[in-house]
Amino acid sequence: MKVGLVGDATRTVAWEKHLRPHAIVSEVDLVSNVEQLGKVDACFILNDTPNNLEVVLNAVQHGYHTFLIAKQPTQGEMIERIHRASKEAGVKVQFSHWPTLAPATQWMMNSMHRPSLLISTKHINRNTMIDALSEFRNAWVDELGLALKWINSGIHHIEAKQQYLDDTNPVAIILSLRFDNGSSANISIYAASDENQHQRIVCSKTEVLDCNVSKQQIRIGRLNDGSHLFFGKQEFDPSKAAEKAALLFLKAVQLNTETAYSSYDALQLSQLVEKVEQRLKMF
Repeated sequence: MKVGLVGDATRTVAWEKHLRPHAIVSEVDLVSNVEQLGKVDACFILNDTPNNLEVVLNAVQHGYHTFLIAKQPTQGEMIERIHRASKEAGVKVQFSHWPTLAPATQWMMNSMHRPSLLISTKHINRNTMIDALSEFRNAWVDELGLALKWINSGIHHIEAKQQYLDDTNPVAIILSLRFDNGSSANISIYAASDENQHQRIVCSKTEVLDCNVSKQQIRIGRLNDGSHLFFGKQEFDPSKAAEKAALLFLKAVQLNTETAYSSYDALQLSQLVEKVEQRLKMF
């Protein structure tokens, strides 16, 4: 496959290294805008600017299979336009929703297709936050997106509470979701910690998966024939996340299957984020 990387030179050169190891990639073109792409089988758009969804829409309308490498967008109207355009053009779109694309998560989702309970707890070192408001929102939006994608059911009930010291210093948020299929998700973000910690736990009737997100380590609890709980481990290399995410996208294009985090997933998330933010305004 011939692949195009669209963005500034520093980022495209870095991402080229993630593509070169794949035998599926025969050629990589580095360009600064969509109009320079020419004939490629797929493109990666590396763009964190406020108008990045317009760039994605342009690529889709030109008929390019597109992977946006950026913070997860939630602008519902633009995402819906991209989703409709991709269906009309018959092209694939993938968003870099890293909670879903991370190797450990992919393994967990294959092992447990629909958890009955998902618990995500994230502590963020305040000293590492540059834009606290934006990073705080991105943190809970990301976890919300994973819960919605993984449990894959309608939302029956939402509880949401956040706390700020003032309008510019977020401290914590707690989100509780109950799904139509009976599953539940609890998300807790604490943004005034002295160290970074991130744990995700998912449970079904037969197993529990406990993931140290930053280390990409999973502790697996399962019942044996004697109904005794025993534990195993799985580990993944966090540095390979981008490389594996690229392969997921290219395989979806090659095999004509749904991408790992599609425009439909992004649209569903944007609609849920709007509901959560409406709920937060009530308190």
